[in-house]
Amino acid sequence: MGTVMFADEQKEHKHLSYNVSASLLQSIDSDAIILGSGKKLVYVFIDPLCPHSRKFITMVSQNPKMLSKYQYHLFLYSIPRMKSTDVVSAVYMSENPIETLLQIMVEDRVHYDKGNKMTKAKVDRIATVAEEIDVYKRPYIFIMK
Repeated sequence: MGTVMFADEQKEHKHLSYNVSASLLQSIDSDAIILGSGKKLVYVFIDPLCPHSRKFITMVSQNPKMLSKYQYHLFLYSIPRMKSTDVVSAVYMSENPIETLLQIMVEDRVHYDKGNKMTKAKVDRIATVAEEIDVYKRPYIFIMK
């Protein structure tokens, strides 16, 4: 009798060392959308249409204390079932990405754009790092020491 394997079996999540993860995150830092002005760096992977990501961004963006204590480096990383690719592109194509992101996530005023080579390259860089550090949920939060 052979063994039956199921595709949705619980996947082991890999854990890179802190230094490796930190270094990978710093490699895409120029792609981050920054929220807050604090000294403590927090890297966050979010999907603009994900309800958990929205709850997190709404809470942080409306909390002056958190905005003054932390600097959130936000990376848009789509969850396939959310079909948010064109929403992510709209944020990156925007004149003021943080403002557009907050309109989408906090005010529920969703924008769409097909994007261009530049936005696709940015999305790819972020996805490569996200896969490398095994971002399996949104928001995915990494706090710098």
